[in-house]
Amino acid sequence: MHDTKFLRGALLTAGVLGAAWAADAYRTRERNRRLHRTLVDLLLNAITAGDAATARHSRRVANLTDALAEPLGMSREERATLRVASLLHDMGKIDDRFFDIVHSHGPLTPDQRSEIKAHPYESADILEPLERIHPGITPIVSSHHECWDGSGYPEGRAGEEIPLGARAIAVADVFDALTQRRAYRDPLPPEEVLGRIREGSGRHFDPGVVRLLDRPEIWREWTKVARSGLEEERAAT
Repeated sequence: MHDTKFLRGALLTAGVLGAAWAADAYRTRERNRRLHRTLVDLLLNAITAGDAATARHSRRVANLTDALAEPLGMSREERATLRVASLLHDMGKIDDRFFDIVHSHGPLTPDQRSEIKAHPYESADILEPLERIHPGITPIVSSHHECWDGSGYPEGRAGEEIPLGARAIAVADVFDALTQRRAYRDPLPPEEVLGRIREGSGRHFDPGVVRLLDRPEIWREWTKVARSGLEEERAAT
């Protein structure tokens, strides 16, 4: 009888302690999530201060890659890393040496094109402290201009040597860039951009990522982002 009472008391105590631990762990997780969101917002604000158009582009690229993450078989953690990588992939462009290039109102000169190729390294260097929270974020960011056939930069990686997240960003980056207005050209219709991306499949882009754009639900989401981007850019000018 006494043993039963003792056991019940021990279980009750363990339950209370367990509930308190769970509540404390939940509060800690929520605090960490808020701090993480604040950090990402802070970095986005830094991009916005340097060039608001780049920040808007980055948010659209993140929305585009969100639609690809699940069909690509990414885990919840990998999807979170891809989201942050997409939002901050152009972080390196805040470097002063890129100011004139980022704010150029015409096509880049050969020298400017050569100079801007350093920005993936700059982005990865700035984001290196996030590796503890998002393992693999720096290789994703540093590789988002690599090409499937090895003709990209900065390292000339090819095929599956390129992180999957970077391959997704590469397609989303080009799609948004071409469907939005620039000072030196009008936006292209999403269908025309899709044709160009298909032409680059197997050369510039991972064919597996490109094939996902044939899915109606993904294409609807991408065209929605393109339309909202045009409205956003129009309101900003």
